[in-house]
Amino acid sequence: MRYHTAWVEGAAAARKISSQLTMGKLTEQPLAELIREISFKGLSGTLRLEHERLQTAIYFDEGELIYAASNARTLRLREYLVKRGLLSENDQKLSKSLSDLNLAEALVRDGTFRQKDIDALMVILVSDILRVSLLWVDGSWDFDARARLLDPVSVKVDTGSLLREASQRLPIHFVSGRFRDPAERFSRAAEVSPNNSLSPPESFILSRLDTPLSLNELRQLSGLPEEETHRVIYGLALSHLVEREYWQNAFRTDLKQAGKRHPARQAAPSASSHSEQSNNWLTANVESEELEAFLERQEMATTHYEVLELPATANGTEIKDMYYAMARRYHPDRFHLKSGTKIHAQISSAFARVTQAYETLTNPNARAGYDRTLERTRQFAQAEAQRPKTNRSESTEDLSADARREASLKPAAYNFREGCAALDQGRTRAAITFLSNAARMEPQEARYRAYYGRALAADEGTRRLAENEFQAAVKLEPANADFRTMLAELYFDLKFHLRAQTEVDRALSIDPGHAAANMLLRKLEKSRKVG
Repeated sequence: MRYHTAWVEGAAAARKISSQLTMGKLTEQPLAELIREISFKGLSGTLRLEHERLQTAIYFDEGELIYAASNARTLRLREYLVKRGLLSENDQKLSKSLSDLNLAEALVRDGTFRQKDIDALMVILVSDILRVSLLWVDGSWDFDARARLLDPVSVKVDTGSLLREASQRLPIHFVSGRFRDPAERFSRAAEVSPNNSLSPPESFILSRLDTPLSLNELRQLSGLPEEETHRVIYGLALSHLVEREYWQNAFRTDLKQAGKRHPARQAAPSASSHSEQSNNWLTANVESEELEAFLERQEMATTHYEVLELPATANGTEIKDMYYAMARRYHPDRFHLKSGTKIHAQISSAFARVTQAYETLTNPNARAGYDRTLERTRQFAQAEAQRPKTNRSESTEDLSADARREASLKPAAYNFREGCAALDQGRTRAAITFLSNAARMEPQEARYRAYYGRALAADEGTRRLAENEFQAAVKLEPANADFRTMLAELYFDLKFHLRAQTEVDRALSIDPGHAAANMLLRKLEKSRKVG
């Protein structure tokens, strides 16, 4: 791939008002669906998005996504080179006046980087631009079939995986809102081949589509919560693995003939070259180092502010921006190929902390309460540090002895004990904080994961995260009836009675006399009679 400087960026050239210009709102046609439709109809042109003050331009050639650019400073090639330590921020090569394509060409031309290394970094950059833009659920878009890149640029990104990833990260109410008819039918696409990048739920649903099924039938067969079924089907349909009956189309079909393929377009890289590109030092080693550093920082963090790497004075916009920046880089869905490994458990636990911190600090009431708790802790620590070491009363000596015993415990064990106590006292937020610390420090300790799940389930705002923790505990100790009963109780509270029944049956097969499992069994029987 060669990078040239002639890039259609002028407002007059890129935004011509003509019969080839189509526009709309992202609330009605989100980016994921626009990419799907452009790909399906083989359209060429430029799709421009605007969300608040952010803008993205995405270029297509006969349905293939070939490039994307953003006006966000953190999503520019210059920033990526500096962040990865590949060039110094003061390097004269990093002129702020150069566009990303101009800079890429200059760095290859003067021998600073090999072509394949710049290609690999451009894949990461374009993928991250898309990850950000795919989460916009408000704003505007327009598609100009006559505005396109003048030179042979083609950055090969895995749009199918990006679209399925977006379906998992979009607000659940938004995803569910894309399904309006429970009788809508779905079928497996004609040319679906085995795909190792699919998650177990995606593979399971695909395996059930030997014949077309309605949305209701798929939900019942999947055994997943209704909203999770929507997420999986939405991602499969966006990536052309599943055909759905109804799409809200944005483009006229005759736009396909609006422009011809650019004669200078180079052929797409072969599978072998793409494999080499995705495994070189930029995409593997650098991202691996970043992930390790992120996990280390999360392990050391003791407050929500440290988790998000922000000062306590950060405002709502800064918190939101940091959360989405972390989601782009470290969301567990990006590492689904590592599913079932120790590192994936660490990533999931760390990102659960990030999500918990974000949800707490973006809720004014929750943040105020959390800040008060931090202040009380600080004052207590300060008072303890200033307390005289002599002439203490007997009760003070006893308290100091307790404090010494607590300090001698492992940090994870201490957090687990404090979290369980807080949970018993109904202090849910405090319980979540302590138990998340314990689960983060020792992710392979099943009881830490299970009780962290119980704390998450006790708060409506974090209940969706509880299932992952319960399932992790069950996977670590499959013969533990307590953990299976906790998972069953969560399903019962969410009104997923079939799944609750399955877990209760498993718990009772392990321990027929299990009191909590038998109590839940009676509740399930009663609910069936009432229903």
